[in-house]
Amino acid sequence: MALPPLESAVTIITGASSGIGRAASLEFARAGCRVVLASRDEARLRQLEGEIAAASGSALAIPTDVTQDAQVEALAGAALKQYGRIDILVCNAGVGLYSPVKDLPEDALRRVFEVNFFGVVRCVKAVLPSMIEHKSGLVQVVSSVIGLRSMPGYAGYCATKFALSALTESLRLELAGSGVRVQTVYPALTDTAFSANSIQRDSSRRSGLMKAMPAEQVARRMVRAARSGRRDTVISAGGRLLVFLNRLSPALTDKLVARIMTTGGRGASDAVSH
Repeated sequence: MALPPLESAVTIITGASSGIGRAASLEFARAGCRVVLASRDEARLRQLEGEIAAASGSALAIPTDVTQDAQVEALAGAALKQYGRIDILVCNAGVGLYSPVKDLPEDALRRVFEVNFFGVVRCVKAVLPSMIEHKSGLVQVVSSVIGLRSMPGYAGYCATKFALSALTESLRLELAGSGVRVQTVYPALTDTAFSANSIQRDSSRRSGLMKAMPAEQVARRMVRAARSGRRDTVISAGGRLLVFLNRLSPALTDKLVARIMTTGGRGASDAVSH
């Protein structure tokens, strides 16, 4: 099944105004994509749009809240009106949440699901008709390594990322033979301000499990994954080690994670990559 070439590919990127999304927007633009930038932060989107244009790239900024059906539909409509097609969808928008299960606020849990899970569902449903019509497309969903191995204090956030794995697995099977590919990328600890934008966080906890990766490095791996069409990519050696250990011995990994989360290193809220 042929993948859409990145050169001139119309690529929607959600959560584009900061962190991994911003780095990915720049990287996909450098690869030759015509990027459609989506985020709630219009000022940052316009700044990024200008930055890409100044580097001779092509960008279109569309302020979008992925929790709103009408805005997501308008995003897809604007991309189609401007370019006539949508080749790649990068579902990156996300929000963090720290809380032990016993204290987990239901409203916060619903909010994180609205952004991290239902936001992806809305975007996918909005772009699929065009991709299926053209018999070509790529849906790249940005999850997290803790969507493969959960962490204490992050049950709500992790649940949204585990749900994305189930969603993409089903979607991949449903789209077999359509020309549309589906892939999931799993960043680990990334050096962004993501935790500062979390619904709740607890900087008193500690994690030294993985060394933070620059967002630019994560973005390069995302572009590489888009070129390869590989179905799943865990972005970091530490992340791959964590997943391997969990498959080998979940009980041993429980003890390892519990010990690391309570000893030196970076704040646990910073250990959430996306």
